[in-house]
Amino acid sequence: EEQPELLALPEQDLPIFSLDHAYVNKYGEVMVDGKAFVVHGLSVPNRVLVKKEWNRFVVFSSDGDVHLEAPRPYTNVKREIPWKEIFAEWETKPRVVGHSRYRAYLPEAIRTYLAGTPPQVAARLKGLRALLDRCTLYEIAQWLDENQRWDLAPHEIGVLMEAEQSHYPAKWKESYTPSVLIDYETDLTVYDQRLHPVREGGVQG
Repeated sequence: EEQPELLALPEQDLPIFSLDHAYVNKYGEVMVDGKAFVVHGLSVPNRVLVKKEWNRFVVFSSDGDVHLEAPRPYTNVKREIPWKEIFAEWETKPRVVGHSRYRAYLPEAIRTYLAGTPPQVAARLKGLRALLDRCTLYEIAQWLDENQRWDLAPHEIGVLMEAEQSHYPAKWKESYTPSVLIDYETDLTVYDQRLHPVREGGVQG
């Protein structure tokens, strides 16, 4: 008799979340659970909507665009630092590099590399962003530590890093080359003199 009065249980779990407004401060940060998180791609100051679930939160702009999604602080889940986005913001305001809370997470070699005049820092940040498409920040830092080339532009560092990783192809196993010629390297100066004896200072025969 009670069956018609009962409501069917949902087949899927209903999401449990809360919605709150928050403000992005002048440093581009929003406070969630007492912790500051950098929000990218928004003008400051700005008002945003924060959706909190039990294990994560999402920051929406007033237009409904997602600008940040991360674990809630009490979960102690480590989140990868978005260096490309951070460098892009630093590039527009290079003077903030020394005051940003993210500076402490930079490898020591990168902090040294970014110690310069604002125009130089902005140019290096732009180059590092491009270099991060091919290698990690810690690989760049390791190369700088080993080579101490603080004068190079990021694209020059990238070229040298790729050159160090290049390897000659393995030698073919063949029996046609005489043993005296194996591992013989041609002297290009002598070769040019024989090819163009007058131009290269050689002797015509």
